[in-house]
Amino acid sequence: MQLKGLLDGQEYTVVQGDIKCNIKGIHNDSRKIEEDFVFVAIKGFEQDGHVYIGQSINNGATAIVLEDPKLYEGIIPEDVVVVQVENGRKVLSSMATHFYNHPSSQFKLCGVTGTNGKTSTVFLINNVLEYVERKTGLIGTILNKIGDETFETERTTPESIEVKKLFKQMADANVQDVIMEVSSHALDLYRVAYTQFDVAVFTNLTLDHLDYHKTMENYRNAKMKLFEMAEIGVINIDDEAGRYILEHSSCKNHLTYSIKDASATLFASNIVNHLSGASFELSYQSQKYQIKLQTPGEFSVYNGLAAIGACLSLNVEIQDIISALENNSRIKGRFETIESIKGYIAIVDYAHAPDGLENVLQSMKGFAPKRIITVFGCGGDRDKSKRPIMGEIGGRYSDFCIITSDNPRTEDPEQILDGVENGIQKTKCPYLRILDRRQAIHKALEIAEKEDLVLVAGKGHEDYQIIGKDKIHFDDAEEIKNYIKENENVD
Repeated sequence: MQLKGLLDGQEYTVVQGDIKCNIKGIHNDSRKIEEDFVFVAIKGFEQDGHVYIGQSINNGATAIVLEDPKLYEGIIPEDVVVVQVENGRKVLSSMATHFYNHPSSQFKLCGVTGTNGKTSTVFLINNVLEYVERKTGLIGTILNKIGDETFETERTTPESIEVKKLFKQMADANVQDVIMEVSSHALDLYRVAYTQFDVAVFTNLTLDHLDYHKTMENYRNAKMKLFEMAEIGVINIDDEAGRYILEHSSCKNHLTYSIKDASATLFASNIVNHLSGASFELSYQSQKYQIKLQTPGEFSVYNGLAAIGACLSLNVEIQDIISALENNSRIKGRFETIESIKGYIAIVDYAHAPDGLENVLQSMKGFAPKRIITVFGCGGDRDKSKRPIMGEIGGRYSDFCIITSDNPRTEDPEQILDGVENGIQKTKCPYLRILDRRQAIHKALEIAEKEDLVLVAGKGHEDYQIIGKDKIHFDDAEEIKNYIKENENVD
């Protein structure tokens, strides 16, 4: 394909060379550039891709798309095509769409956005579609998959070139439906730009990612972009941001869901929670249906409603949706329960933002345990404002807390715990500060007694810890099971 065709629809200036040159590939990572590729230099948050222009040329790049050619005069040989654009991220997404021949047009595409519930909702939708024997693709926090084949994932929504490549692979594999988590970063940084979504789902908006978005309004407006790209919107109208999105959405049709407003398209009432799941009565099109889910909690009901709305929008029959949810609605690392020999129950959950932690703890309170023991922390190099808030939430709902390391990344883990401790000290909850996550989990299990609930929050499905730049194997559920096996012998 010619570079000129890849640039179709974008504003650009040809600095040097002939844009009718043939291009065999595109990337913004110089390490992945091969012969006759075009390298798109993007100014990232940690590194400036323009620094790697020379490396990309050494690896075979015959064309460079960049933002400021004056900085690189004399570095780029005359036989390399150079094109200047205003926004490299936006242009990369457009070029990738052209290069892979608009692959998302070959299947139904459903995007799920929101602070909490994205992963669970995506998996619930996927499970329903597989139940009715539709071949699916999935892009999300836990994994990417094409049919039965799964791949590891590094971020919730990959870079645009990776997204479009995945779409192409899915189209070539004759996938019928693709369900993907769409983060606010992805929407703001053009990772899913130039993509037509058939269905967009909004779960909720709570405090998170203000290190990037700065204000909740900016955060909401980033989420809003998905509803400018979709045909049908499925929206939680119990959420203030959801009501705003509904009012300003450009979707042609909408399904709303609620547990508070009976005028919603999908309304849940008579909610009953137990440790092994939740049930509720669904009102839809003047009919009543009994719904059973395998994960408890009000948040689980919301996720179930979101999935039902998405699947209805994808033309799945309501009775098939009900059967699928009843038989397969458990998600790894989402209120994952592990029973001990001593009689307490450990719960592993991904809750890593204030609202998510509060939702899980509120659900646990509803089961009237003897005590709630909570192990949690906060990730490093991320929004610091939520740390004392999460500390206070943990202390308010728990009988005992152990604050510990999560993914400290390059930040001092002791300083992260200082932030969490500032919040927990506002409560009367007794607590320990144990930096080593393994020791913290083991201590919680050691002091747990019959009829206690032990929550290990923050990492859920993750099987690693990021300490500095290193990714070290660590799995909360695995740690709990190993401790029980090694330390809780039955006489």
